[in-house]
Amino acid sequence: MTVPWFLRCGLTVSTLAISSSRIKRTRSQKAKGITTKTFVGRGLLLAMAALIGSANFAATQNSGTAMAMPTNTLLVAQLNAQQVVGGSSSRATGTGAFLLDPVQHTLAYSLTYQGLQAGGPKSIVLANFGKGKNGEVVKMLCGAGTQPCPNSNSATISGRFERSDGRALDNHLIGEFDSQRVYVEIIGGNGKGEIRGQLAPNLAMVPVANYVVHLIPVKGSDSKGSGTAVLSENYLPGGKVSVFYAATVAGTSGAPTNAGLVVTQAPNARTFTPRMALPKLELLSSRDDVTGGSLQGLFDVNSAKPDALFVKRLLSTGNGEVEIVITTSRFPDGELYGTLVPVR
Repeated sequence: MTVPWFLRCGLTVSTLAISSSRIKRTRSQKAKGITTKTFVGRGLLLAMAALIGSANFAATQNSGTAMAMPTNTLLVAQLNAQQVVGGSSSRATGTGAFLLDPVQHTLAYSLTYQGLQAGGPKSIVLANFGKGKNGEVVKMLCGAGTQPCPNSNSATISGRFERSDGRALDNHLIGEFDSQRVYVEIIGGNGKGEIRGQLAPNLAMVPVANYVVHLIPVKGSDSKGSGTAVLSENYLPGGKVSVFYAATVAGTSGAPTNAGLVVTQAPNARTFTPRMALPKLELLSSRDDVTGGSLQGLFDVNSAKPDALFVKRLLSTGNGEVEIVITTSRFPDGELYGTLVPVR
């Protein structure tokens, strides 16, 4: 089995403890289908912050500047047609997890898309501009001049850019990534933009833990599916934990029906049960007969409750790993799963 890109990056557990002063989000990203939500809809950003060592924290960065950034910054993109400049009628969706290391000047990524209407993509690109306009292509994930794109309307791609690959990840471009001025766009087989999503980092002002997940078929199933998921937890005053999650799956036997968290202490311990179901789940499938789909959710729990569903508590209750399990109608016990890998 291929080792997921984020395992090859040598990630380890970390959380960030910084000021609990509140900040207001000055702009929101909303579109029909998928919505990039605030992590705590009541005044705090849905965001990512990471720890360098045990006590060195990165300062908030200004747009386009090259201020210090934390090692391995997680940038998340949720793709849909509504973000395409000039319009797109596609009902496809996608989720991308991008891991930016500004010290080594590298970018690792995992991207799952599903339901493209024009067949396999002509290209998948990273371009430099904010929402509402098109910008210069800075990296090609697949297409002319690089690796060919999958010949499928639903697929998962992953890879890693090094310092020497094409245009350098210089300090200016790293600042553009951090200030949400880089987007990923899938150009359909007809040469037109089909779905797009801005890469958004987290700048939370409370302790936060972020995880990425590479979804593969549950052992014993005949699934050909794959997927990409992200999950983030904000630890708020008073013991409240706010949890955000999002995933896109491709090539499954049908659209996803549910998602859950499970502590895996044995190879066969990942069967889905209602008590592990992630709350507030919103399903975002492109068509009734689609073999894949997207989902997302945002919920709060009280960490003092012994049955509170969040990763930090689950890790403290057993010796196993925490995994996400995705179910479909054909596989109600789980079709895809993946271990939550913490971002540092």
